[in-house]
Amino acid sequence: MIRFTVAALLILSFSVQVGCGRGTTRLNEEERQRMRITATRYESANWQVRRSAIRELASYKIREAEAVLVKALDDSHTLVRVEALEGLEKTENVTARRRIRALAEYERNNNVRWQAIRVLRGFRDPRDAVVFAKGLSIDDWLIREESIKGLLSIDDFAIKYVSVPYILQALEDSSINVRIAAIENLSVRDERIYAALAAMLDDEVMTKHSLLKALLKALNGYKLDGLTLKRATSLLVHQNTEIRVLALRLVKRDRELKKNDD
Repeated sequence: MIRFTVAALLILSFSVQVGCGRGTTRLNEEERQRMRITATRYESANWQVRRSAIRELASYKIREAEAVLVKALDDSHTLVRVEALEGLEKTENVTARRRIRALAEYERNNNVRWQAIRVLRGFRDPRDAVVFAKGLSIDDWLIREESIKGLLSIDDFAIKYVSVPYILQALEDSSINVRIAAIENLSVRDERIYAALAAMLDDEVMTKHSLLKALLKALNGYKLDGLTLKRATSLLVHQNTEIRVLALRLVKRDRELKKNDD
């Protein structure tokens, strides 16, 4: 049954390709035959053989090969499905993107879901914002981390505006990795975000250098309140050179902004 399905996909995809040359890659007969042999390997009962076949098919970048990759999104083995997702990273195939979106939103296997969200992030499609927002409530912090990156990658004014509550949620996440991902990928300036960032610049963060560096970069461009300015100034003598430099830039930028207001 699997062999019949893969063969049918190849025939159908080839028919479509012949009928519509736009956006396709032309293969000579030798290349097409080699690809079909590779596709046949996907029929193997051995998941490692199937995974190898999918990896090779991903290099062809034509509809015939993509049809098998989309089929592999439902494979019985997690690593084969992950391989198929990686192979579809830059696809423009509407059906493929729809399947990837469904996996990113509903897939129960966290490894597959994480990979689907990562691939979806690369499309930067405003329609996927709700998928990323849902991902911020998943127990797995890796999924939450990738979800906030995906949400903040969307360059759409309306999405940026409605994303603020989700950004604030990520800034309060229990995982420091999720918080750092949110801070490092910020593309929105908002007083609510400033308040959250400033509140994080406390005594506890002073020993968490990665988080501290991210905060100093994110705060640059805001006019600092008195307490935040005091804390930033105290970092001018920090033992870490990069933190001292970032603190100096932040203080100087704050001075410039306030001077312009006078």
